[in-house]
Amino acid sequence: MIARGTESAPTEPGLYRMPCGNCYVDFFLASDRTERWLVPGDERSYTRDTVAIARNGDYPWQRMYTLAHAAAEIRRRATAQNTSLEVVVQELAAIAPAEDAAEDEEIARIARSVPPTVREVPLAGLHIALAEGRCSVVG
Repeated sequence: MIARGTESAPTEPGLYRMPCGNCYVDFFLASDRTERWLVPGDERSYTRDTVAIARNGDYPWQRMYTLAHAAAEIRRRATAQNTSLEVVVQELAAIAPAEDAAEDEEIARIARSVPPTVREVPLAGLHIALAEGRCSVVG
């Protein structure tokens, strides 16, 4: 089970959406070169094996964008448009409110679809659910 779970786990440090489709993990190498796997809302550090076993699901691991990716994309767009970085950032800032509003509406729609018993789970319960890999509570 460990081998099957870890074979698809990421090998490059970064922020990933986990196979459950709802949770995220920040995978990085510590100063002593050991792997650290941090789940938001959980103060513990996990290993590749414990994450791969506890955090499974039907989805593939999905690498999320980092600030380095965003900076590279801004530079790429500025070069492609033959303009300055500032112009690209201003263009992106101009569309951000509409995108934020759409995201807020999507979150509200999802929240309305969650049964009342799940909505009333205290934050500490969500942290425990994340730590135990019971991601369906937050999804």
